[in-house]
Amino acid sequence: MIRQAVGAIVVTKDAYVLVCKSWQNTKDGKERIEDEWDIVKGGVENEDESLEAAVLRELYEETGSKAFILRDLFREKLTFAFPPEVKKRIGFETQETTVFLVEFTGDLEDLTPKDKEISKLKAVWPDELMDYLAHDETKQFFQKYVLGDEC
Repeated sequence: MIRQAVGAIVVTKDAYVLVCKSWQNTKDGKERIEDEWDIVKGGVENEDESLEAAVLRELYEETGSKAFILRDLFREKLTFAFPPEVKKRIGFETQETTVFLVEFTGDLEDLTPKDKEISKLKAVWPDELMDYLAHDETKQFFQKYVLGDEC
């Protein structure tokens, strides 16, 4: 089964806003995971009227702010397969994430996650980005579609 998700590459001035995830949703509740830095992202829910509404909801849940402007929609999706142990826990084999480029227009000091999965947020300069991102698929997406640096 494929999980449909949305994600946001959040830009503020010349930096990218990342979230540190410490918990994940599972079929039977939430489970503690090793801290990992990632972009804002999450599953599309039945009550979401559109992908834009879904990403704005995720942005609010994971940052506590509504000070965002949707700037662009990437044509390519961020796709990955879950490891076998995660597949078993969450009930999905893969995830397809529709990714938006989003501008944050507020004050970074005001960001406070509403979602208990998120433990902290950080603005990261482009030259530090790859040191923070936990997932190879996300790094490759950034390199190819955001930073324009195919490695």
